[in-house]
Amino acid sequence: MTSSRISPAAQQRIAVVVPLVALIVSVFVVYPSFVRNREMRDEIERKTERLNNLLQTPIPLAATIQPAAPDTPSEPPEFLASIQAMAAASRCELVGFDLTLPPAPPSGEKELALGGNKPEGAKEKQEPPSPVRPVRAKIEVKSDYDGVRQLLRSIILAPRLYAVAACEVQQLADQRVSGSLVRATIEIERYVLKDPADAKVVTGEPAGATGG
Repeated sequence: MTSSRISPAAQQRIAVVVPLVALIVSVFVVYPSFVRNREMRDEIERKTERLNNLLQTPIPLAATIQPAAPDTPSEPPEFLASIQAMAAASRCELVGFDLTLPPAPPSGEKELALGGNKPEGAKEKQEPPSPVRPVRAKIEVKSDYDGVRQLLRSIILAPRLYAVAACEVQQLADQRVSGSLVRATIEIERYVLKDPADAKVVTGEPAGATGG
């Protein structure tokens, strides 16, 4: 009976307006809510995956590299033995070595030794003695380029701290005999711990002096 009171034109307009209103509501209200809900679900999934990856990642262990070795008579031959083992593992033939190279001077000392002047107003500063002493050695190996690269990598990744100070690679003269072999000269700097007597000598105190 109610529909009989509404004119056909009004019914037609209602039939058109109601779907439009429903469409507008879904476009401006329902769809944005759906998009936000989906974005939140994706964000939750990403954070959950990241959390699971963090939980499964093992805690990194403390560094196991040995920064320096005690300055004992057995240190040089032990160092040489480690170099020989790395050279053999890298297919390099150790053909020469020198374990008594002087350490390189600190930055600035070389220029002063060659005649450079100290900056004006520079004051002598007494630095506390370091408990660590750098020691340099030179080795000569014969191998191909891949073997030399592998040896350098082994030196850098060794359990003890070594620094490659210099590396010179030369092709062997007689190619008919050597083929692709090269001769590499490598300078390695390592670090040793001074004993208490050495530390007292550095500071100018007699080795046998005691406080009183």
